[in-house]
Amino acid sequence: MAGRSSPKLFDRVLGYSMLVWMSIAASLGSVGFVINGLIIELGITSLGLKGLLASSSLIGMFIGALTSGFLGDVIGRKKSAILFGLTHGVAGIIAVLLKDPYWFSAWRIITGFGLGGILPVIASLVSEYSWPVNRGRRISLLESSWAYGWLIPVLTAYFCLKSMGYMAYGLLIAIIAFLLVLPVLLLPESPRYLLLRGLEEEAKRLVEKYRVPLPVVKGRGASWISRVRELFSRDLLPATLGLWLVWFTITMGYYGLFIWFPRLLATHGSEIGFSSLAAYLAKHRLEYLVIITLAQIPGYYSAAYLVDVIGHKKTLGIYIVLTGVSAFFLATANTVPLFLLLGITLAFFDLGSWAALYTYTPEQYPTGIRVAGTAWASTIGRLGGILGPYIVPFLGSWQVVFTFFASIHLIGALGVLPGRELMKKEMVE
Repeated sequence: MAGRSSPKLFDRVLGYSMLVWMSIAASLGSVGFVINGLIIELGITSLGLKGLLASSSLIGMFIGALTSGFLGDVIGRKKSAILFGLTHGVAGIIAVLLKDPYWFSAWRIITGFGLGGILPVIASLVSEYSWPVNRGRRISLLESSWAYGWLIPVLTAYFCLKSMGYMAYGLLIAIIAFLLVLPVLLLPESPRYLLLRGLEEEAKRLVEKYRVPLPVVKGRGASWISRVRELFSRDLLPATLGLWLVWFTITMGYYGLFIWFPRLLATHGSEIGFSSLAAYLAKHRLEYLVIITLAQIPGYYSAAYLVDVIGHKKTLGIYIVLTGVSAFFLATANTVPLFLLLGITLAFFDLGSWAALYTYTPEQYPTGIRVAGTAWASTIGRLGGILGPYIVPFLGSWQVVFTFFASIHLIGALGVLPGRELMKKEMVE
């Protein structure tokens, strides 16, 4: 069964999913500014508490990603996405109303549960509404909306943070994130999932409506536990372990750096003493964050182009390596032009690698365990995401922080090697 027209690059499924993706990015992008405000106002000096504040969202994302692997393949993509999306939207608003750092952390864990749960579900759903010829670009376009979502809190901070105060700022971003997640209610169920459940007529109706291909789906009637065992089968084990390494390192590096970027920039000037760079950071920290956030956008689109030209694996591996190289040189950059250039290249390749990663991951698994495989890889990533922000206060100087995360990315690039290259090919079944 297949659609009767040529494949579309953009449709309502992708459009709604991009808004949801922006919601997640906006929620996470505001955390660094809010916790910096909490640290300053409450005079927090405990390194452990600072680490908890930064890692709380990632703790919740770990739990959400672990849970979504079960829910997405059992109750369906649509129901799971609604559950996780509304949880993150409501809990995010509650969190920013609380000044107590421990209560704030608790509600950010609940927020993170929704954030971590919805990501693998949405990525799998968009993959399943794509043709082989454009699947890579569609997933990369989905991931590109992360940059636009991250720009919302960064630009708001640039123009309004000082006048609003961090609590009003956080509440505004939380409300915007809640509104952006509401299109999750309009997403359709996956035809592949419906076919797996024996609902062939409903699957055919969605295939005709959205003009997507629907190959034969294997695994109908198998228990969820037996299907999850496939993750560790001889055929899938190398790809599974490789994905876990990639996800752990790239997530650890991204959240370790970008959640702490506002704070790192605020303290880096004093570390380097009087210099043109220190003077620049004293006046233009938020401007710098805006610039490197904008650099994420061409990073995504370059990856969106390359995944279907040189391949999903090659694009992912190259971008991860160049992220590590950029971080290594940024560790010792001591002039304003070099500092700007390396910050831009770091953001460009780091976020481009995410676009390739979300293309590469769901296609490694068959329909019956696609959300589980993606979610479990994401779960391992969230462990790195918890660890990254938590250890930054203990690493100390800017140079040590960026050298450490440069090394992490170079190690993670090795995890790309065992996976399958499925550029313009049908996903495995």
